[in-house]
Amino acid sequence: MARPGGPQPRAGVRPTHPGVVFASFGCCQPREKMDDKVAKAMYGDMADQGVPRKKKEALCSWCYEQAVHFFIKETSTWLCDACKGRTAESPKAPDCMARLEGSGKGSAVCAKSKSDWEELVAKKKQAFSKPRNVTKIRYEMTRESPFRHLAQKEGLIRPFVYLASMSCQHRSLMAIQLGWSPIPEEGFGDAHEESWNILSKKSLGLRARCVGGLNKVNPFAPLLDWVGILNHVASTLYVPSYMSWSDEFQCEKLTVQEGKEESSAVHSRKVDTFEVELMDKVSKQQRSKMNRVQVCTVAQLMTSDNLRKLMALQQARGIERHSVSLFAIDSCFLQLARDKHLEKGQDADPVQGDEMVTAVATFLSNLVEGDVEMFEEAGLKDVKRPPLESILSSNFEPLWLTLGTLGMKPHSTMARVLP
Repeated sequence: MARPGGPQPRAGVRPTHPGVVFASFGCCQPREKMDDKVAKAMYGDMADQGVPRKKKEALCSWCYEQAVHFFIKETSTWLCDACKGRTAESPKAPDCMARLEGSGKGSAVCAKSKSDWEELVAKKKQAFSKPRNVTKIRYEMTRESPFRHLAQKEGLIRPFVYLASMSCQHRSLMAIQLGWSPIPEEGFGDAHEESWNILSKKSLGLRARCVGGLNKVNPFAPLLDWVGILNHVASTLYVPSYMSWSDEFQCEKLTVQEGKEESSAVHSRKVDTFEVELMDKVSKQQRSKMNRVQVCTVAQLMTSDNLRKLMALQQARGIERHSVSLFAIDSCFLQLARDKHLEKGQDADPVQGDEMVTAVATFLSNLVEGDVEMFEEAGLKDVKRPPLESILSSNFEPLWLTLGTLGMKPHSTMARVLP
């Protein structure tokens, strides 16, 4: 049976996987020329490749920014290229796209038609523009608040502290991924209130998204703690029904009681081991979806002085090599390769070592003052970065590409939860 349209793999090269951007085959082309498999990496099965991709530039009711929106034919909806929120054309404001908070267009909300539009835009810019240094981050991670006490009580203190350490831009993207815009909320700008909402918001928060089976309709079902959330993600992604936990994971599966005890502590060796192994599995799964040419290209870049120095600096900071650094390198490589081909097509230049180091350092920096500069001795390249008041400064694109690489449909439950 003949292979459908799109570039043909060369002899001896593994066929392309449906969820990967294959830069080495020139598949990272302008969106209107994308191969079906490449389009799936960005837009899943909803991508329409029969005609040039319809797009428009307008304000977004999710992220409150001017952005490009791409039309998804199968759902007759649009996708914001900045925050990845589902949008629809607004009849109230032609220059603004309404956010789709539910499954249908009846749930569309046009932010610009609200009387507080200008006030919220100014509020967002102020929250995003706040400088972040290590002292302020430590303060947010350790200060007391009612929301921290709730997280402690519910066994969600570990993810709560991590979310509190993130930038406001990152937390906003996490909320949008889960299904709501945090910008109109009263507590927007408070790291603790934002973090608690991401974890516990009714029907939309991380904990609610991880409820499965009959527990979705059972009002008496116990609420998940952090270990329960990790167990749900690990079982859904890596432990099919015909296999046991020990077939896939080296760490022992914690019982409900053990999970409750371990989840109530900020520091837990058992939970830390579980998190590292789960992260390692995601990293290895992404690597397994890359073709031979891509893997060899990354391996060659890893031998460059730039990447060697970067890895040494990461290890000096106590970051696990295989669970974080290699994942970041693979993700940033796919992003750089895609961006180069979107710009120049088949004539795109190969990814260079200094470009990789800069992309990885930016990806891992979390917008902390001086954090990127810590990697200067690895040979950073001067690049134009989005302004702090833009949600694009959170650099979510590598994670978005990872979801496509792993074959997840945009806005599916696991695609919302995994980031």
